[in-house]
Amino acid sequence: MRLVDFLDNSPALSGEAEFVDLDNGLSLSYRQMVNASVQIAEVLRQKGVRSQDVVATYAPNSVAAYCCIFAISRLGAVWLPLNVRNTFEANQKQIIKSGAVKFFVDDSIVASMPQIAEVFPEEQLLKFDGRQVVGVELVALADELPGELAIDVVPEGPDPLLNLFATGGTTGDSKLAEWSSRSWKTLTSIQNELMPIPDIPGSYLVSAPMTHAAGVASFATIRQGASVIVMDGMVPERLLETIERYQVTHLFMPPTAIYMLLAHESIKSYDYSSLRYFWYAAAPMSVEKLKEAIDAFGPVMVQSYGQAEAPMICTFLSATDHVYALEHNRPEILRSCGKVSPHVELAILDDDWQPLPIGAEGEIAVRGNLLMRSYYRNPEATAEIRKDGWQRTGDIGVLDKDGYLSIVDRKRDMIISGGFNVYPSEIEQLLWAHPAINDCAVVGIPDEKWGEQVTAVVELKANMKQPDAQEIIQYCKNKLGSVKAPKQVFFWDELPRSPVGKVLKKEIRKVFWQDAGRNI
Repeated sequence: MRLVDFLDNSPALSGEAEFVDLDNGLSLSYRQMVNASVQIAEVLRQKGVRSQDVVATYAPNSVAAYCCIFAISRLGAVWLPLNVRNTFEANQKQIIKSGAVKFFVDDSIVASMPQIAEVFPEEQLLKFDGRQVVGVELVALADELPGELAIDVVPEGPDPLLNLFATGGTTGDSKLAEWSSRSWKTLTSIQNELMPIPDIPGSYLVSAPMTHAAGVASFATIRQGASVIVMDGMVPERLLETIERYQVTHLFMPPTAIYMLLAHESIKSYDYSSLRYFWYAAAPMSVEKLKEAIDAFGPVMVQSYGQAEAPMICTFLSATDHVYALEHNRPEILRSCGKVSPHVELAILDDDWQPLPIGAEGEIAVRGNLLMRSYYRNPEATAEIRKDGWQRTGDIGVLDKDGYLSIVDRKRDMIISGGFNVYPSEIEQLLWAHPAINDCAVVGIPDEKWGEQVTAVVELKANMKQPDAQEIIQYCKNKLGSVKAPKQVFFWDELPRSPVGKVLKKEIRKVFWQDAGRNI
C-alpha cells in the first residue's frame, strides 16, 4: 500500500467530492488529482528520482502540496514533510539527515528564505505555487481518468517505507521516524473503525499544518471519499465560517488552537451541526475548556494519544466517553486520553521493563503494527526504546480499573522538589481552569534548598487584567497542597511553542537554569 492508493481507490473518483483550496482559489476533483499526480510523477522520473528515494515537501497548506505528495508516492519514493513553521536550520537538518534527493518548495518559501538558494543546488529544488507544480498547470487538468497510469511504481519488499516523520525534538535534535506501509494500514484502519464516515457527504477541513497530524488524519477520509477543504493557518472567524459554509464533518486541531476559537467573540455566530468529529491531540486539554467546547460545537469532541514513533491513535476517547463523563460527573475521564485503540497493545512499565499493576504510575509502552519501523539510519536510538516488541514512549501514565489511560507527564518533565516527585501536568490542569489564564507551563527551576522549585509561567487571556501572583499560588495550594503548589508565578506575553503548537518547556527552563549558570 502507498499513500497514493488512498486517492486511487477512493469512491470519490466517481463522485462529486473535491479538494478545495481556500487561499489559492482552486478546486480539483479526485480525477484531476490523479492526473496531477501522474504528470508530476513523470517530471520526477525524468529528473532521476527512483523508488525509495526521499523527496521532501516544503510548503504551506495547499491542494498543490497534496498533488506533490501523491506524485512522490506514485513513483514509489519516500515523502518527507517539512513544517514551514520550523526554522530554516531545523528543516535543513532534516533534509541532510534524510538524504533527500529533491524537495518541492513553494515560491513563497523561496522568497522569504534566500538561504535556500544559497545552501541547496538549483537542481535539487522543485518549485511550485498554489496553482502550478513544476510546470504542470493545475487549473488546466483534465477531469477524465487516464486510460493507463504511465507512472505507477509499487516499492518492493513486504513492508516498504512510505514516509519519514520528524519527532518532536523539544529536548534536542529531531530524529526521523520511519512510517511504513504496515504503519499506515494500521493507523487508517483504526481511524476508520473508530471514526467511520457519516451518512451525509464527508468534508475534512485542514487548518493546522498538513505536514503533521492534521494532514495525516486526512488520508483515511480521502479513502472514504470525503471532500478536503484546505486553508493555510487558523484565523478563528474564518475557520468558524468555513465549518458552516462547507458543512465540515471532520476537523483536527491542537488544544491551543481550540482555546483561541473558544475565546473568539464570534464563537456563537455560526452553525456547527455538520460536525461529527472534532479531533484534538498533541497536548492535554483543560477539562473546563473541554466543557466549553462541547457546549459550543456539540457532543463531537474526540481525543487520541500518539507520537511520531507510535502514530496518532494509540488510545481513543470517543464523543460518547465525553458525554458520559459530563453526565455522570466523571472529570477524571475527561482528563484521560481514552482507552487503548483496537489493534494496539499498551502497558505501563517500570524502569526494568516490568509491567506495573492497575493504578500504578510508570512509563507508557506500546506494541503492534502501528509502530514506526525504526528511527531512520539510527539503530542505536531505536534499540534504546525497544525490547521484546515493546516500545517506550517517554511518557509517564497510569491505567485505571475501567481501562482509561491518563498521561501524568513527560518523564523528563518531572520535577524533584525536596525529594518529592511533582508532575507539572496536574498543576497545569488546575491553572487552565482559572478564568484569567489562557495557557501555562509548570517547570522546575534551581533552588539551593529544595533542588528544584515548582514554578508557573502563565499566559493570560487577551485584555485580561493581571491577577496577583500570590492569589494564583494560594489557588493551587488550596487544591493541591503546598508541595505541588507553585512557589513563584511569572506572567509572559506569550509562551514559546513548537511549530505544531506544543509549549516548549525546554525553552522556558533554559531562561531560569542558564540564568543560574547551570545547563539543562
